[in-house]
Amino acid sequence: MKKNLEDEKNNNQNVQETEIKKIGFFKKVWYSITKLEKYSELSAHGLSKAIKYVAQLAIIMAIVSSIISVYGTKKLIDDATTYISENAPDFEYKDEVLTINSEEEIIDENTSFGKIILDIKTENEEDVKKYLEDISKSESSGGILILKNKLIIRQSGIEDATYEYKQLFEQLGISEFNKQDLIDYLKNDKMYGIYVNLFAVLALYAVIIYFINTILNVFIISVFGYIATLITKLKIRYVAVFNMAVYSITLSTILNIIYMIINAIFKFKINYFDLMYVLVSSIYMIAAIFILKTDFTKKQEVIQKIVEVQKQVHDELKSEEKDKNELDGNTGNKNKNEDDNENNESKEDSNIEGEESEGANA
Repeated sequence: MKKNLEDEKNNNQNVQETEIKKIGFFKKVWYSITKLEKYSELSAHGLSKAIKYVAQLAIIMAIVSSIISVYGTKKLIDDATTYISENAPDFEYKDEVLTINSEEEIIDENTSFGKIILDIKTENEEDVKKYLEDISKSESSGGILILKNKLIIRQSGIEDATYEYKQLFEQLGISEFNKQDLIDYLKNDKMYGIYVNLFAVLALYAVIIYFINTILNVFIISVFGYIATLITKLKIRYVAVFNMAVYSITLSTILNIIYMIINAIFKFKINYFDLMYVLVSSIYMIAAIFILKTDFTKKQEVIQKIVEVQKQVHDELKSEEKDKNELDGNTGNKNKNEDDNENNESKEDSNIEGEESEGANA
């Protein structure tokens, strides 16, 4: 009997593990968004499965963000090629120095690049600072400063990016070129190889960054979830709360991906989006905790009812057994009395017979 119970327990455990393995990534995404009551089941998959899920989300975000970045870079290079072809004066790069056919500085305003200042004569740092201040004060609040040995890109709210021609063109294997050479190079199919390499580098970097950021967000959300368990007096281990927090970030992650795409296409920006990311995830987390508490309370009520019914049945059985014992006791006494009466009658009969025998003998 004991062996059968153990076999049944093992079979149930194997069935449960098989059901857990059947839940794939996309089903987890669906459950995480639409079925909060499944969070306890998802959490039961373990910490390793939760970390793997975070890694999968990080990879998806990294791929999307890298595609967007490469697309933006390609568009920027295409715009730069058009601008150089139509607006830039003739120039030549040789001996690590850029030269142009103009004695004066060139200042232009462009919707794609902002304010563009070209001055290959100056080496004065004060002039460079003045040019950068002019770029910051422009309508676009950004632009490019082109000098004889380097270029500086300034964007609002971002640290200046400085590129020295020597380092930049040595990596590309270019030692000298002119305006037409640069245009031909930027239009060449070899640029697609550069885009692929850029995508690989950005994707690898983005996976690491998104994974770390997601883990940090999960930790913050899990703290809110653990506080909710204390409020509801629901005894859950922190690791289980952490696992639930992992799945609660699913909707926020998808919204983040959609936001990245919209922002890349329409330049649409949402202030305090990071705060909304944490807020939506925390709402999911706390809601799942309360649902779990409700289910636990219902199960307790059902168990309590079962216990009460079992107690009532036990009491009834005990009462019936007592009545039966009393009945059996009364029956035994009655039989005993009947036996005693029979014995007494037998004794009387014996006495009579004895008296008769004595009379006969007399």
